Amino acid sequence: MVRASMRPACKRSADGRAALLGPCVLLGIFLFAVTSPSAAAAGPALSILAPANDQVVGNGTPVIVSFAVANFVLVQPGRVGQVGSPTEGHVDLYVDGVYSWPLTRVEPVSLPLESGPHTIRLQLVHDNGTPLNPDVFASVRFIATHGPAVGTPTITIVSPKPGPTISHDLYFAVEVTNFTLVDPHGQPNAPNEGHVELFLNGVLHQEPRAYDLGFIVDMPDGNNTVIARLVNNDNAPLNPDVSASVTVRILGAADPTASEQVTAGVTLILAVILLVLLLRRRKAARQFAPPNERSSDRP
Repeated sequence: MVRASMRPACKRSADGRAALLGPCVLLGIFLFAVTSPSAAAAGPALSILAPANDQVVGNGTPVIVSFAVANFVLVQPGRVGQVGSPTEGHVDLYVDGVYSWPLTRVEPVSLPLESGPHTIRLQLVHDNGTPLNPDVFASVRFIATHGPAVGTPTITIVSPKPGPTISHDLYFAVEVTNFTLVDPHGQPNAPNEGHVELFLNGVLHQEPRAYDLGFIVDMPDGNNTVIARLVNNDNAPLNPDVSASVTVRILGAADPTASEQVTAGVTLILAVILLVLLLRRRKAARQFAPPNERSSDRP
């Protein structure tokens, strides 16, 4: 309506020259300023700068949460004589849906968290803790892990080496890269962390463990294959599977039957030799004895 009433002032004169050009330009600028959405006062805004959505925070380090606030003043709640204002208050911090504490300064927050997925939610509230209307909030999802944030896990059996051995009890040492061994206590799965399983001839021999050294006793004679496999915190194999194997040959004792036969034969021969020696000694003793002793030996 306003524009229609002003249009005649911007028409050209009869001689073709523009009339009232200056007032027309000023009027256009005024109308744009009044009707443009960007000219309206911007409301409070909140954004999370770090961590990024779906980021992996590795090596067991605390999560650093950085945020920004616009058109809103953060103040300490509960001040004496405090009078609430629509554009001031504080930020409420929620971790995995649970309220943690209020933030009254725009500065990074350090959060030590367990392994697994987490959600951080920030919300602008008035001094009395009520949300703004409309609600102003920001959230981010990320994953915390004790393992490295990037890299492909590997496992290698460094001891024993393949080949023969006479021992039936063996230590198995493994070496892992881009993976952190943690105690299995039921924590959620997290990238590049978990445990080691040892299989003897295809059968699980030791429960998942957080050590790079295992001990297997009473291994049977012959060839034995041991597999070391990396698993997640819930004991499920990694995807793709990460494992290593080694085959050792246990050398058993000699055949006990043959050994017993040899021993019996040697014993018999020694007994015959001893008997012959005793008979010869007795014969020699009679030959050199006095005559009266020789006659007394006769029946």
